Amino acid sequence: MNRYKIDMLRIFAAVFFAAAFCTGCPALREMTEDALDFGYRKNLEQTRADMLDGHTVELQIDRKISEAVEQMVSTLKPRYRWHVLRKYRLGFLEVFDIDRMQVTRLHNYITEKSLTFSFLHPDIAENFNIVERFLIKDVIRELDLENRTPLFFKFLDEDRRVVDPTLAKKLGKIYSVDLIETGVVTESYDFIDINLRMVETERGRVVAVGSVKIEKTEPVRKWLETMV
Repeated sequence: MNRYKIDMLRIFAAVFFAAAFCTGCPALREMTEDALDFGYRKNLEQTRADMLDGHTVELQIDRKISEAVEQMVSTLKPRYRWHVLRKYRLGFLEVFDIDRMQVTRLHNYITEKSLTFSFLHPDIAENFNIVERFLIKDVIRELDLENRTPLFFKFLDEDRRVVDPTLAKKLGKIYSVDLIETGVVTESYDFIDINLRMVETERGRVVAVGSVKIEKTEPVRKWLETMV
């Protein structure tokens, strides 16, 4: 089926469900998730602004992570910019160091903040339900990859735009998610590079990306010492 026919079917489905919803079909109303109202969207935006208000080093890091989330939303493939009936289920896999194949306090911090700013982004809240955060060590065990850990990290290599579909489908099935948000952190002497992405579990495609660079100024270096 070509792209035009798929788009037309989606439009037809959206119109049909909207009409059924408006006419008061009880079963459909029960299945459908309500759209965000204007007040709730503004509340999300204000909460995010309040969290980023200040001049500490930690807030400087937070603003960069929030910027990466904004980039992901901007690059999100059209398919995931709207939904019919239920929202997409989004899981979080902790951010990690691709070179050392490890997870540190810094990576946990970035993971938690990216989850928070994703939750507070109105466009993500409109179309996604954030359902779970899972740890790499648990995923490796669930996928029976204890003796092939490097394979798993290669699966999430930042330079790839399509990941192993088999592993992606297994992750989707195990955790009942449509997409996974994760990321890779690489460090040089002068910079920290944070690369976030969303991966769809259906086909293993990367469907959104965000990338920011943090300069290791002296205050940032001192903050990083607390993350060891």
